[in-house]
Parts: sequence; structure tokens; C-alpha cells
Amino acid sequence: MTGRGIGVGTHHVSYGAAVADIEVNRRTGVIVVKRLFGALDAGRSSIRRRSEAQIMGQMTQATSRTLKEEVRFDREGVTSLDWMSYPVLRFAEHPEVTPVVVQRLDEPSSGAGEEVMGATTAAIANAFYDATGVRLRQYPLTPERVKAALAART
Repeated sequence: MTGRGIGVGTHHVSYGAAVADIEVNRRTGVIVVKRLFGALDAGRSSIRRRSEAQIMGQMTQATSRTLKEEVRFDREGVTSLDWMSYPVLRFAEHPEVTPVVVQRLDEPSSGAGEEVMGATTAAIANAFYDATGVRLRQYPLTPERVKAALAART
């Protein structure tokens, strides 16, 4: 199944937006984020390439958090102590990212912090809904959670 979602976000006085194209494998529960488009409005960007790199980094990190990252605990404390128990997005799993810097030359720079991260997570979740008609409200969107949500729908 395929889906497309959008999301918006803000951090202080800058704004971010994202569009996500995903594929969902109903049998395995795996979500693959194929393409992301991210826009950042942070007033005047003095070094456009750095702002683009910031968008790309935010979107890649947000994808990893949305699909994989979860700190786990037991009675003794944190059990996510290595890359096996705290998985992150691997290079082969990185989506294609198209960054867009909104230049407002009449405005001072307002900073390019984490505006696109929340927008990316929302866009991926909305793309999942577009693909499946099911809302997932707990992150990360693991294959187990996807399969359980899809099974509960039918």
C-alpha cells in the first residue's frame, strides 16, 4: 500500500513543513519512507546549503525516531543499551529528501533548529493513514504495531 501525508511544525519563530511518500507492507508491517519533501521558513538564510543540510538531517533523524527509536525500561532501569536494543535508521533505509529553503530577504534570520522534525513525523503518520485508513498513535511505528493495528481494523 502507498500513501502520502503532510505535516507542519514550528520552533520559536521559524516554521517547517513536510510531505512524506511511504509504502506499507501489509504482510510484514514494515513501513518504508520513500521520499520526503521538507520546507523551512527561517527568515533570511545567509548560507542556503547549510539550511538545506539542516532540513535533510532533521528529516532523516525524524524518520528514524518515527519508525525505530524507542528507549525501553525494566524494573532496574534502561535496557536499550546498544544499537541492537536501540535501533536507528540504517543508511540503506534513508529516504530521498528534497529540502526547500523559504527565503524571506526582508526578515532577519530566525534560526534553523528543529522545525521540520515534528512536521516529518506528522507527515509519515498521515501518510500511513492515507495508505491504510488506520491511525497509529504510539511511536515508533514498528512492524508489530502496524500489523496489530491493521488486524484490529478488519
